Amino acid sequence: MALKVHFASLSFGASVDQQTGSLSIFDIVEELRTPQVPMHLQALVITLAMEKTEPGDFNGKVLIHILTPDGKQQMVGTGEMRVPAQQRRLKAVFRFGGFPVLAFGDHRFVVSLMNDKGSKVGESLLDFNVVQATQVAQGVSPSEKPPVSH
Repeated sequence: MALKVHFASLSFGASVDQQTGSLSIFDIVEELRTPQVPMHLQALVITLAMEKTEPGDFNGKVLIHILTPDGKQQMVGTGEMRVPAQQRRLKAVFRFGGFPVLAFGDHRFVVSLMNDKGSKVGESLLDFNVVQATQVAQGVSPSEKPPVSH
């Protein structure tokens, strides 16, 4: 039994309408600009739209790892995944609150879909880059400064 990932995204927000099944994604993340790390993202969301490629029930797991610029890998999420026989398509939204970003550079989320025997039956890679950006000073503009008296 395999699952085919038709769509995957990394964003700051997503929702699935319970009546229509429509998936909405807000603020896609490809690049983060920040003056310094470490930083914490208040919300980070991985969204997948999948399809079962064979009939029958699907029972398995989802594993989510992050690969950081230093080459290290860390598991950041895991859970059971069940798709009943009568359901062919599936939308999944995984939310992370207070997600830490510890380094500048290329990051990659790896979402692995495993069957009940522990074999990988689907995968999605989500890349994003953290770039150092100059911090703009928040001073008073010249037009707002009080006049200088002599």
